[in-house]
Amino acid sequence: MNRYFTSLLMLLIFLAIGCSSDSTTPDPPEPLYEPIDPVNPQPADQRLLGITVSASINGFQEDFLVAQQAGIQVAELALAWDAVEVSPGSYQDPDGVLAATAFYAANNIKVMLTFAVINTNQRTTPDHLDQYDWNAPELIAAFNSMADFVLTQLPAEVFVVGVSIGNEVNYVLEGEEWTQYGEFLQAARDHLHDDNAGLKVGVKTTVSDGLFGLFGHQIRTLNENTDVVMLNYYLMDQNFQVRPPFTLHNDFTNMINNFPGRELWLTEVGYQSGSEFCESSEDQQASFYHEVFIAWDTHRHTMGYMMIDWLNDASPAQVAEWADYYGSSDPAFLEYLGTLGLRTHAGNDKNAWLQLLAETGPRGWLPPPPIDGKQSK
Repeated sequence: MNRYFTSLLMLLIFLAIGCSSDSTTPDPPEPLYEPIDPVNPQPADQRLLGITVSASINGFQEDFLVAQQAGIQVAELALAWDAVEVSPGSYQDPDGVLAATAFYAANNIKVMLTFAVINTNQRTTPDHLDQYDWNAPELIAAFNSMADFVLTQLPAEVFVVGVSIGNEVNYVLEGEEWTQYGEFLQAARDHLHDDNAGLKVGVKTTVSDGLFGLFGHQIRTLNENTDVVMLNYYLMDQNFQVRPPFTLHNDFTNMINNFPGRELWLTEVGYQSGSEFCESSEDQQASFYHEVFIAWDTHRHTMGYMMIDWLNDASPAQVAEWADYYGSSDPAFLEYLGTLGLRTHAGNDKNAWLQLLAETGPRGWLPPPPIDGKQSK
């Protein structure tokens, strides 16, 4: 699942929330969430942590400062092919997002680049390429040219930690397309390595309904053409109802057993808090992140990267846009999308955010140092 957050460009108006008072005695505050103590936290070392900085009402700058409290090191930039190649061989920087990554470099944040040539349920190739199979020489050459444009437009100081060629491709590929896409992936990886030999290239697929579902063989085969195995992980069933947090430990072990000797990247990790349809809660969401860090410590030599989805809950308007994009009115699906945030859309901490801070600090993911003696708030 990828929602094309271009959060560094979000210039949202700050909303003032008024408070009223009267002479009556106020109700006592609700008890604060007490984070679960980390269990034998292991040093972060070379592990990379990211959080998708989704929008709250406070605007990107404030949201980014909040995310820095957890010591984030990576941000994702997701690009649809047809947003970059607007006519045959003619390219653009969509909404200026490539140039804007200079902001991340200035704040010591690396970039994970996703070419969403498939984005969950849609193919995003430009119209003039829709007729071609994935392994067609014409399509491969066109992708390589588009990728070259993107990489040359990124500011020189931006560090690209990895590239995913496609997002959740298991929702689109069928039959022979798996083999064709594998050939496309190998050709694209080889081309990217021509100028960036150390660049880690992969393809994002899902776990529960992909690797552990009907497409396990295809996903394993596809990853024969990758440098790292990229997996999107959400602990829920096919009805978008959450599974108990402790069950993730078996999932982590099974992921690793599917790819012996390989490095795994958890390119999306999330757990919704919605209770009406997803049968979750803020406490369960917080417990999930507690268990995630225990499991990550256990498998720290195999799993070098994790991107948490995401910082703030989505607004009703955003959820409505996604309902249109995905063509779904399933209330559980929409509640899942709307309540993945570690914080509310109003910018208030949920229990999961407090738990995340309790996990990242002792492991060494720390906020950046103060600038000119002023601490980020």
